[in-house]
Amino acid sequence: MLAALVACGCAKTPSTGLNDAAKRYFDAWIHVNHPDAKPTALGSYIIEEQVGTGAVAGDADDTPYVLADYTLRGLDGTVQETTSELVAQQVGTYDPTDFYGPEVWQRGGNALPAGLDEVVSGMRVGGTVTFATPGWLQTNSRYDDAKGYLTNVSGTPVIYEVTLRELIADVDKWEADSVGRYLGRHFPAKSPSDSLGFGFYYIQTGAPSSDRTMPTDTTIYINYTGRLLDGTVFDTTIKDTAKFYGIYSASRTYGPVSVEWYSASEEDEDYSDITMSSSSIIEGFAFTLYQMHPHEKGTGIFTSSWGYKADGSGSTIPGFSPLRFDVEIVDKP
Repeated sequence: MLAALVACGCAKTPSTGLNDAAKRYFDAWIHVNHPDAKPTALGSYIIEEQVGTGAVAGDADDTPYVLADYTLRGLDGTVQETTSELVAQQVGTYDPTDFYGPEVWQRGGNALPAGLDEVVSGMRVGGTVTFATPGWLQTNSRYDDAKGYLTNVSGTPVIYEVTLRELIADVDKWEADSVGRYLGRHFPAKSPSDSLGFGFYYIQTGAPSSDRTMPTDTTIYINYTGRLLDGTVFDTTIKDTAKFYGIYSASRTYGPVSVEWYSASEEDEDYSDITMSSSSIIEGFAFTLYQMHPHEKGTGIFTSSWGYKADGSGSTIPGFSPLRFDVEIVDKP
């Protein structure tokens, strides 16, 4: 009798799914705020769509990278992230040191959240989609169907507004082409054959005082300005330049900084130990310095493979960004 009672009691014990309450809330929010929204296969909802006229993104195998603008909001409308300078200004989060503009998204290796990648796969270039996605689709894991996400993943629902700018099959070639177009506009005397390494170019903009090679284990001083190819300046040692581009900081000391040449060797073409103020620097900056002679002015332009690669650097330099550094070797201050 006891066994029967226990068995009966177990049979009546209700089970609670991971996202039961969250799904009820999300469904109710959609019903109240966007009753005409169209559901996707995985469970996001398309709120508004302007279909583009370009090619369809397809899955990550078809298009491993895309260029996109986006704004990310909570369900209450609070902006969490945006690539739009105007939106940032409107909501009071604008920062002149931040980058605003389309970003390259890597899709291969499940790099995008599942809900976002599903919607992007159906977009055409030039199109804009606003959609709400539940928290269980804000994951980089992949499951076979909607139920797999619902029963395995928890998270916070969000609203995306995405504009698809470009499809990128080969991001290295795309960056190299961007650099090539930039050279054509700003340094037309340079051509792809002048590359000192794939995606790297050096332009002498001021003659040196001597052609002698920098001795090893020495210290020099430089002024520099770093910028993206759209002209955004993200770093400089020059106070007036910082003020002009709106990135001046009263807590920073402006002026020439020291570069330690250390064991760099002309014979071995070794520039990896060049440091600035005793800190390591990205390869493209080091290779730019390696081309230079006393009191020379020069510009290094290079793809992200020489810089910050896929990760970028904070909110200032997005992933897959070619960079330009203008450098002058100066006397010790």
